[in-house]
Amino acid sequence: MATFLKGIHGAYSGKVGNIVGSNWRSVDYVRSVARPTNKPASLKQLAQREKFALSTAFLGPLKELLNLGYSDVQQGKSTGYNQALRDVLKFAITGIYPDFEIDYSRVRISRGALANLFVPQWTESAPQEITLTWMKSTSDLMGYNDDSVILLVYNKDKKYFNLMESATRDDETLTLTFPSIYAGDTIVGWVFTGHRDGVKTSSSEYIGELTLS
Repeated sequence: MATFLKGIHGAYSGKVGNIVGSNWRSVDYVRSVARPTNKPASLKQLAQREKFALSTAFLGPLKELLNLGYSDVQQGKSTGYNQALRDVLKFAITGIYPDFEIDYSRVRISRGALANLFVPQWTESAPQEITLTWMKSTSDLMGYNDDSVILLVYNKDKKYFNLMESATRDDETLTLTFPSIYAGDTIVGWVFTGHRDGVKTSSSEYIGELTLS
């Protein structure tokens, strides 16, 4: 693939012979058309495809959140979603093909320099209700009382995400109530903080796994 500068007629778009001109994230580029092949995929290729499919299925619903979570460290033309996908593929896939699984404790929802919460812990405070608590720290050089607290919960049984952003660092507690159909399900969670400027974030922290009563 090659990028190019616009000429007097501008960049071209479309297919000419075996060359395709296109545009992605404000960058014009040309590439050759992929050649069809009947060669069977190798075991390594099959494994990589399975890892990619597993990762994209998991992260797909989180694109907007990931673009926020990685906004503090975005570089060049890479989106937050793409960086999160790269991290999952590199760090969070376990097992041997075809039995791959995601290690949720190694999933990153955000990466940034803002201070995360100090000693975050969660418990089931009532049936299908969880309470997240943390301690205020006066030593955080990169934390502010009005930082948003962003809690992401994933229901492993129903493969469904819940997002909560109704507290600030100063509150020291956050409560989230689930529907009754969550009874008996296992959930995992991550938490990170976001600055009022909408750009700075902390690196996410995995807060563990709970089975709801």
